[in-house]
Amino acid sequence: MLPSRRRPFANAMIGRIIARAVRKAFHAVLVGGREHLAALDDARPLVVAANHTNWWDGFVLHALHHREPMLARREFYLPMDAKNLRRYFFFPWLGVFGVDLDNPAGAAAGLRHAVRLLRGRPDRAAWFFAQGVLLPPRRPVIAQPGAPFLARTTGAHLLPAILRYEWLRESRATIFIRFGPPLPAGADAKALAAAMNALATETDIAIDEAGAAAADLTPLFPPRVSMNRRWERLLHRLRGGSGEFDAQN
Repeated sequence: MLPSRRRPFANAMIGRIIARAVRKAFHAVLVGGREHLAALDDARPLVVAANHTNWWDGFVLHALHHREPMLARREFYLPMDAKNLRRYFFFPWLGVFGVDLDNPAGAAAGLRHAVRLLRGRPDRAAWFFAQGVLLPPRRPVIAQPGAPFLARTTGAHLLPAILRYEWLRESRATIFIRFGPPLPAGADAKALAAAMNALATETDIAIDEAGAAAADLTPLFPPRVSMNRRWERLLHRLRGGSGEFDAQN
């Protein structure tokens, strides 16, 4: 088990690099369910259980956490496979801690470390990938018991979240992130999986066939202009077009 060694200055500096990388790689990051964040009790720590379908997930969650005001007031923590963490020595400075997923003793040690991080610390939040492994995006969630156990043991909120990466009308993918309501105290892995699968269906419905997002989804960053719209904007200016140019497809 590799413990977190969070360093606020390093977290801030590297966090800017991560946020720029996410913004550059994707068209937009759209967030829904913010009302569930607003309803959280600040006197309790927070455990967020998300699905894990993409190499980018950890970077996206870090950028989201530090740019979403209702999350940024809490310190960010995230478990990661210890084998991968050893290759990135600076990740523990960001609040990442390593868990040996190859043996039960290592996984238990990682969970004990998470308990120590959150117990009595309402100013902290731990993100968990509920499935424990990287899986295809639309496979039904089967949640592992770690996140519910951590929430029960520390008295934390347990909040489900779903991420979707979709190539719609733009040359880059759009990331859709939706939060559900916190689960009741004592919720187990089965209840968490049911909540996440219902939230996944809700998220898919929010992305209609034309690629338009539901009204409650708001951008984390200003959306990037796609390649074809950049060309069309240039032509618009060269032709002396009047009026405001719509940069979105």
